Amino acid sequence: MAYTVIPLQIDEHRDALRRLWRDNSYDPETNVYAAERFDWLYRDTGASHAQTWLAVESESQRVIGCGSVFRSNRSFRGQIVSAGVPAVFFVDREHRLAGAALGIQRAVLGGGCRSGLDVFVGKPNRSARAICDRVGYRPVGDLQEWVRVVWGDDSLSASPRAADYGDEIVTAADDRFDRLWDRAKAHYLMAAEKTAAFLNWRYAGFKENYRFYCLVRQDDRRLVGYIVFYAMSDGAVITDLLCEDPSGPALDNLLLGFCPRMQGGGHVWVSLLCTGMPSFEGQLEQVGFRRGKHRVALLVYVNPDAGAAFRHEMLDKNNWFIFAGEMDVLLSDEVWRDRSDRRNVLGDAVASAS
Repeated sequence: MAYTVIPLQIDEHRDALRRLWRDNSYDPETNVYAAERFDWLYRDTGASHAQTWLAVESESQRVIGCGSVFRSNRSFRGQIVSAGVPAVFFVDREHRLAGAALGIQRAVLGGGCRSGLDVFVGKPNRSARAICDRVGYRPVGDLQEWVRVVWGDDSLSASPRAADYGDEIVTAADDRFDRLWDRAKAHYLMAAEKTAAFLNWRYAGFKENYRFYCLVRQDDRRLVGYIVFYAMSDGAVITDLLCEDPSGPALDNLLLGFCPRMQGGGHVWVSLLCTGMPSFEGQLEQVGFRRGKHRVALLVYVNPDAGAAFRHEMLDKNNWFIFAGEMDVLLSDEVWRDRSDRRNVLGDAVASAS
């Protein structure tokens, strides 16, 4: 079969995209969670937020696949690196052994590079991994699952240190998050750019109810750190995190303040997947997190026009600090509860208590 790959024109292709979603995961016409993410991903098809490419079967002119990338810049060694995260890669089943998938991913990478992206970072599922390898992604390490069982743990009741810190849970980022980002970014070799505007675009106002757990100083109410999270049926998933320092007392109190909050909400466990910064992983262990059974490959593609030194830095696992949740767009049906559809959709997120 022959295919052409074209950029999305949402007014022209909306119905075709909806069918792709319905046939390959969730139906955005009946699932409110999918409908919100559909509008979020495709409402801005310019280089500022997200780009999407479609595969069209030449004979029938039917749209049979799609792939997107959204911008999530990184702060690296004090400089902003333009970075993209691939998302929502669908190809109809009868076309998966042909060239459509390769064509989509090559178009996503080519279009992203032309719009100024320096690097792409993703965590493909098993079926997409071979495609990513063929178009030039390179493995840089694994995202490791960490789990903290909170149910029945009486040691959590005294955290965080009430004399020094208070906490709150909010649904949107404000200017305190900008000030924290300005203070904190120099302490991280690499971190996702976490301005209030980006955090709200990425997480705020969705039905799955991402929230921000905030740790503040008692004396001046300054924001010290926060955790972005959402709830599953018996646990809470940490999607993203930023603290004034990537290790030390503030991070201890952020993690140990969050856990009893989740315990008080009836959750059994807290989990996250991340890679990088051995000091951060060591502190997770110190506060009671244990390595879970899930590991997910982290892949990186570097713009071919980048210099050799930059390429080497981006392919070094030791330079990365990233959470799996930063790359999740589709969540599991345990979160996106669609009672009209009995398929088991795993989405991007993985969590376990064992």
